[in-house]
Amino acid sequence: MKGFALALALFLASAPAGLAARPADPPPPPPPPPGPAMTVLTLRQTAEKRVVRDRLKAALRVEKEGADPQAIAAAINTDMAHALALARKVLGVEAETGSYSIYKVEPQNAPAFWRGDEWLTLTGTDTGALLKLAGKLQAAGLLMDSLAYEVSPDTVRSVEDDLTASALLGLNRRAQLIAKELEMRVVGYRDLHVGSAETGAPPMPMFRGVALQAAKVMPPPVAAPGRARVRVTVKADILLAPRHP
Repeated sequence: MKGFALALALFLASAPAGLAARPADPPPPPPPPPGPAMTVLTLRQTAEKRVVRDRLKAALRVEKEGADPQAIAAAINTDMAHALALARKVLGVEAETGSYSIYKVEPQNAPAFWRGDEWLTLTGTDTGALLKLAGKLQAAGLLMDSLAYEVSPDTVRSVEDDLTASALLGLNRRAQLIAKELEMRVVGYRDLHVGSAETGAPPMPMFRGVALQAAKVMPPPVAAPGRARVRVTVKADILLAPRHP
């Protein structure tokens, strides 16, 4: 065994470099550019599907006004802590705080005062639980700024593959049709870009309500989901050549 290993080592040492260590094959050359007889056809195709908006998002805020900015900050902190404590008890609803500001307001014909607010966003697919929580927060004095359904990322991803296949099939059909009308044939694809599934954002009405006193009873807000369009767009540069060269 030792003799075989020694002989192999001596053979490799005395062999030509190309035999002892063969270099890796070079990468294949890029496809040639279209010749004079070729035509580049650029097409864009979109496939879409209507799906139910399955996630609800609510934006609320704590707002206080007064002459003492420190008292305003203390009141906002107390109310937001209570709101977060309520939200954390609800399964399937994600609570996230947003901007927090306290600023001086100086009306033209009235005494100056301070105003402060902090935002809270609720998101969840358990829409019944979220609406009930939003009603409790409104009863506690928070103001509703927007309430809208949207399509969850899981739902978008669940239709992405089918939409991609449909868009590519439509692109190929259009290319074949155009080539036929021009008495040409499809040679191949030079460039192909496939987009991700996306959906237009639903309208988000934003308004500033008037601060109200906390109510003992507040019916929960009502919302209906509706449907949204999820779409995938593909774009390609397609090479066409004469049908009979």
